[in-house]
Amino acid sequence: MRPIDSLPSGADVVVIGGGVIGAATAFFASRSGLDVLVLERRPAVCSLTTAVAGGGYRLQQDNERDYRMVEASLEILGAFAEVTGQRRYDPRVRPQGYLWLTRDEAGAERQRRVVEAQRGWGLDDVDLLDADAIRTAFPFVSPDVVQARFRRGDGFLDPKALTMGFLEGSGAAVKVNCGVLGVDPGGDGPVQVRTTAGVVAADAVVIAAGPFSGIVAAMAGL
Repeated sequence: MRPIDSLPSGADVVVIGGGVIGAATAFFASRSGLDVLVLERRPAVCSLTTAVAGGGYRLQQDNERDYRMVEASLEILGAFAEVTGQRRYDPRVRPQGYLWLTRDEAGAERQRRVVEAQRGWGLDDVDLLDADAIRTAFPFVSPDVVQARFRRGDGFLDPKALTMGFLEGSGAAVKVNCGVLGVDPGGDGPVQVRTTAGVVAADAVVIAAGPFSGIVAAMAGL
């Protein structure tokens, strides 16, 4: 990450938003050899929704697409320092387990189908627990729970450290206190991003502004 004071005239990719999605985008774009500029309208990156995220992660997905994405993410997290080339920020992956509960037979049947599908994808360490096994392992669970699925390898991480690690590893230019005022798609030419610090041209713009993404997208006519 390279904090900058003045806006450059252009970049290969402008990322709007300095949270975890913007940081990951900057990292992978930079790793592909692109010149990346991250714009953050607040005084600091990673200071809005990412900063208060719970940080839960789980391989217990109910569709294979999401499962494969999380699987790939966990491979990166398992070697985060080596992948990002920095040791300043550690996302502190903590596999404390993830427990899903159901109180009726319809929910129990859905759980059984999900676990069967997960095993077909290669996820074979999810346990299905009946009522007695649940209470033995987790005495605090309500007596009306009839079944649960549990994977000890799921857990939590530090979203802020993850974000800062991606940014640090990206080497991308980062401009804070830089609000976006307009986005001109540019037709056949570069995209023009108007900001409170000036105008920057880009071959591509990625909107990663969290709850403000719709507002920024509307500036580009999307």
